[in-house]
Amino acid sequence: MSSKTILLLIAIICNTCESARILAVMPTPSFSHQVVFQPLWKSLLSRGHEITLLTTDPIKNSNYSNLRQVDWSFAYHLWQNKHNISKMIINFRHNKIKCFNQFVDMMHEITSLELEHEDVQKLINDKNERFDLAIIEFLHPVMLAFSERFSCPYIGVSSMDLTTLGHEAMGNPSNSAVYTDFLVPYDSNMCFVERLLNTLSYLLVSLYFNFYMYPKSDNVVKKYFGGNLPKLQEIQKKASMAFVNTHPALHDVRPLMPNVIQLGGAIHLHNLTALPMVLILDLEKFLNESQNAVIYFSLGSNVRVRDLPGETLNVLLETFVQSPFRVVWKVEATDVIKNASNIYTGRWLPQQEILAHKSVKAFVTQGGQQSIEEAVYYGVPMIGLPFYVDQFANIRRLSKRGACIGLDVQNIRKKDFEKAIYEIITNQSYLNAVQELSTLMKEEPISSLEKAIWWTEYVIRHNGAKLLKSNVPNMPFYQYFLLDVAVTLLLVFAIILFIQYKIVKSIIKRIRSKMRDDKFYKIE
Repeated sequence: MSSKTILLLIAIICNTCESARILAVMPTPSFSHQVVFQPLWKSLLSRGHEITLLTTDPIKNSNYSNLRQVDWSFAYHLWQNKHNISKMIINFRHNKIKCFNQFVDMMHEITSLELEHEDVQKLINDKNERFDLAIIEFLHPVMLAFSERFSCPYIGVSSMDLTTLGHEAMGNPSNSAVYTDFLVPYDSNMCFVERLLNTLSYLLVSLYFNFYMYPKSDNVVKKYFGGNLPKLQEIQKKASMAFVNTHPALHDVRPLMPNVIQLGGAIHLHNLTALPMVLILDLEKFLNESQNAVIYFSLGSNVRVRDLPGETLNVLLETFVQSPFRVVWKVEATDVIKNASNIYTGRWLPQQEILAHKSVKAFVTQGGQQSIEEAVYYGVPMIGLPFYVDQFANIRRLSKRGACIGLDVQNIRKKDFEKAIYEIITNQSYLNAVQELSTLMKEEPISSLEKAIWWTEYVIRHNGAKLLKSNVPNMPFYQYFLLDVAVTLLLVFAIILFIQYKIVKSIIKRIRSKMRDDKFYKIE
């Protein structure tokens, strides 16, 4: 351990605060949203803080006496079965507005049922309950009401980048010429048409949030928290801090306010070198015995193979079965692959350990934030098959940086898929590019987890982070864009021009009058 690391650890230990009562609220029933911050809960618990955790993925086998959990795992049934998030994601490209509206309505139903939970109602209505800090997923504004109910500062957390409106709530610039809306498949380097579409997307999303989502969310807050709370748009601006799972190695660089902390750099990752052999011996054997490269294929925790169009699934199956490489495939329906000795399937697989294995040379992924983060961390080049929201931009950025090959999953052809697999495995440039990104991701003065702990305790110690907050979120738009100044300057300029016009007109009038007089005298 270097002397710099030791000094940083000493600084963290010396700056600890007394045991605090923390409320953590994580409503999204998607493991990728939850797994990023589980190390933070465990670390804060180990440091003596008391945590009340409202989550769809409770910490299992917990021996923490200072942990109280509310189990919201029932939300997975609504997410996966009733509303079928998988089909919603797959159909996203065909009708973005419809699918986005379906997602918003689904999350309103889920958050409403989560708030109706008996233990949550007891918590909300307990007049003796208090918290020093709330840590709340920033994606769903309804849950931000907890910070107002308990009159405590809060930290908004996101397992990916913030939405455009989330950035604006923190005071970060949101110029649509440079910074993309989360619904568009672009990066910061856009042509004219892309900038036009990005701007239109931003305007539509702003109108949608302001006139539909926020009013609907305010009604939910009124129902479960009472009518005395501020509007959610105002509560959102009160965030003491935001933890964002982004990193310059994976995302476009953008200016951030001091209270927006980038935790990208693998807060939940470790330098793994082997599979958990006690749990999965046959997979270890399958990987170790491979004579050629191994391809790992996963479409994340939400897309189900059985929901894919038949022609797409056939292309994937035929390509993998006929491939000279072994394939490890995370798939919920393992019976779709029959009599394929080169394919190992599992409903759940230890993704980090697989990517860390020396035999794995390529990762076929949907391009979700956690998947690309893990692939870059372990230095595995990717083939991207994006379906939804930020996945398109993620794959586009990685492709431009030489670490990925992006394909259109809706129109994928077998020969293109085969060519991409061969290229990604045999062309050393992809491996070099992803390893360079891996080095950049790991090159941090302090780990992401240590950073999150330090800033969490900073907010607790100072009852918020008022010193770091910008006044930008509280400024009317006409002030932020200097419209009032522009109008004033235009008026002054117009008055000056008018006065000059009057002066010139008066001078011309006098000159003409004098010329007429001179002419009259000459005639006389």
